[in-house]
Amino acid sequence: MLLDRADRDIYNAKWLISPSGNPSNDELLDDMAAYHVQQGIEKALKHALKTICCLDETYKGYRTHDIMALINIVQDHSDMKIPERLINAAIDITSWEARSRYNDSPLSVRKEISEAIDMYDELKQLILAELNKQSEQPDSSVKDTKN
Repeated sequence: MLLDRADRDIYNAKWLISPSGNPSNDELLDDMAAYHVQQGIEKALKHALKTICCLDETYKGYRTHDIMALINIVQDHSDMKIPERLINAAIDITSWEARSRYNDSPLSVRKEISEAIDMYDELKQLILAELNKQSEQPDSSVKDTKN
């Protein structure tokens, strides 16, 4: 399940910014943490697309790393309200996917990574609550999912 994989990405990010996982305060390890947070949020949103919006890999726009694009698809196909702070941070978090792996100089700040981890936790809780609501009232929160 994508949400399980997302949780593992977040676990890795937490480890990489912890004193145990990064005792020398290596900024490149912080960048790796940023990458994992981006991946976790992306996977959580794709989990929402599959389970809440009933969309899969064949849907146009599904195969992207762009957090804002995924947020827009979720909001277009469900009643789920994405937290404003995630919407506001989406462009920066999206940039962590490639920049954290290919940029020669460190770009991530632990405070921003920690905040993004909190955003992931909030997003995950919203997804689980929406799935619980749907299981109680099938199809009540799913909008028209036609392309």
